[in-house]
Amino acid sequence: MGPFLALALASISIPLPSHADLLASQAKYQQYAEQGLVQMQKDWWNPSKGWFDNRFPDDGQLPSEWSSYPMMELVAAVAIADPTPDNKALVDTVFRAGENFWDPTINGTGGIAWQWGLKDSGNAYFDDAGWWGVSYLDAYRATGNRRWLWDAGRVLAYIDRYGWDTVDGGMWWDTGHAYKTSEPLAAATLIAATLYRIQHRKYYLNLATKYLAWADAHTENPSAGDLYGRNATDGTVMDYVEGMMIDAHVQLCLGTKQQSYCDRAESIAQASVDHFPILHPWTPEPDTIYLKGMLDLYAVDHNPTWYALAYANAEAARENARDDTGWWSRDWWGDWADPGVLFTPAATLELFAWMAATPPPAS
Repeated sequence: MGPFLALALASISIPLPSHADLLASQAKYQQYAEQGLVQMQKDWWNPSKGWFDNRFPDDGQLPSEWSSYPMMELVAAVAIADPTPDNKALVDTVFRAGENFWDPTINGTGGIAWQWGLKDSGNAYFDDAGWWGVSYLDAYRATGNRRWLWDAGRVLAYIDRYGWDTVDGGMWWDTGHAYKTSEPLAAATLIAATLYRIQHRKYYLNLATKYLAWADAHTENPSAGDLYGRNATDGTVMDYVEGMMIDAHVQLCLGTKQQSYCDRAESIAQASVDHFPILHPWTPEPDTIYLKGMLDLYAVDHNPTWYALAYANAEAARENARDDTGWWSRDWWGDWADPGVLFTPAATLELFAWMAATPPPAS
């Protein structure tokens, strides 16, 4: 169990079937993810562009980083769940192409454009940069290719240099410094914490603890169990921010061996389970980020509550998200999300891939 000490946390019980049934479900999730990835590559990959189309059929628009992120994560997660040479080679192909989100003109030194292939993009968004960096960490996890760590490191340096408010703290949403928000702050914290766990460079630990100290002091919402709010003046809590903060604390716990990070990861998870509905009625893209954080916590502390939460949502998706054409283009309650757009089916398949990559509880 490593540095984690299992805490008696779960105030609600989410039922799970037998271990044999969970193993059967895991195999089914693997099948869905791998077959779905083949379908997504066939229908959305545009070889003339060298990247994915924004929609099927192609509407002529290049996809945004937010639209591409679930697809990039799907590619990485499938290779983590099934590390065949072909799956790992696809990660390297896709993520090398994904480097074309880097626009060298942003702030004169380079950053992440909001749209693939965009140059001279002007205003850019630090939450987009955060998703991009997180996905490259998972590409490294899938392949061991250290180029992807370099990419994650360079985007973190960009976020910290231009996104962090050096006067009052907090992370700006965009390069225009319109307002601050917790999505890029949580993503940057996760990137820094993970890079510290892997590389043990004090620079990354200093960044992660700087971000957390500000978030702890300025954004915790007591009415939501001390979950992280949107910013210092808006206490709105978002599940995918909590998921990334859970994961960041897990990475710091593993990297520093300090029990306090372990305890905080579990307390955020418990507060999230208490605050959000078990089947959280948002959209597949942010919900999958949230559930991935829960699965990463479960993989270390083995608390079945976190796995059961992800399982309940994956089963809802399995039952409801597939449309009559075979795409996973509905949300997890069977409603149309945005037909033909890249990110909805990619996010659902990504959840299946993370479920396939995570061994279920033994009992």
